[in-house]
Amino acid sequence: MTLRSKLDVDLICHNTGTATFVVNSLSDHFLIEPNVIQYIGSATVGTSAVSITGPTVLSTLVVKNEGSQSLRLAGAIDVSSGRLAVLPVTATVTVASVSGQGSYSALWVG
Repeated sequence: MTLRSKLDVDLICHNTGTATFVVNSLSDHFLIEPNVIQYIGSATVGTSAVSITGPTVLSTLVVKNEGSQSLRLAGAIDVSSGRLAVLPVTATVTVASVSGQGSYSALWVG
């Protein structure tokens, strides 16, 4: 099996003092084609935090909220249902449901 991944993230900034949205210039656009991608798996989680641990040390963790409840990553980052978070981490990250039962899928990217 061959895995190929592309991580392509655009940043749109909203000045809350005005109705202005700003899309960064092309020179600010980052396109990363990683050397390695590994599927960590999918899991369910309650309100007690559990650790997401990758098999090797890589540079980025991608977590998608697959459930209907918000998830809290690293005790600080809330991810709404159907959304994903891209975290520049090389260590273990905790995940918990904000309330009830949640579920997620995770990838290590490097």
